[in-house]
Amino acid sequence: MRKIKNFKINLRNRDIVRSVKRLSPGTEFSQELDIEIQKACRHYYKLIRPCLIYDTFSKGMPEFLTDQDAPAQYVARSVFFVSIGAAIEEIKKDLDMEGGENIVNCIAVDALDQGKNFACRLIADEAEDEECETSRAQEIAPEFYQQLSAVIPIEKIDVSLGDNCLVPKYSLCAEVYWTPSKKRKKK
Repeated sequence: MRKIKNFKINLRNRDIVRSVKRLSPGTEFSQELDIEIQKACRHYYKLIRPCLIYDTFSKGMPEFLTDQDAPAQYVARSVFFVSIGAAIEEIKKDLDMEGGENIVNCIAVDALDQGKNFACRLIADEAEDEECETSRAQEIAPEFYQQLSAVIPIEKIDVSLGDNCLVPKYSLCAEVYWTPSKKRKKK
């Protein structure tokens, strides 16, 4: 089991602007709004506290997870929890600018996606050391959260279980499968 707190993420301003545009159809986007989004990214970046905890299990472990979407030849799986902290949720309640909630949501989702990508890179590096490749990350269904929290101590990253969801809101649980690398033929 590994735990990492306060790792560096890079908010992607262009992706956030695109997301805000998708969430606000019919809204006129101006240069001023684009500048406001960039300022919001710089401001909320300071509030984001990404943290990650993960563990790798051999095939068949943990027994309660299904292998429905698993690759045929997998040898292990890594399960991880990622969160960006609860501070951004508190700020959302006090917003008074127009479209501010959409902007904060898009920033939080982008930060969470960056945390997920970081977890996948770490796990892929470990798998490479073991001559394995990893699959894409697949989110785990909420009905497995209770069982996983008994195996992976999510309280160490300040995540808890709510009513069939993770608290804080901007948290996720996913898994990646390890498969043996295809061996290169010798010349």
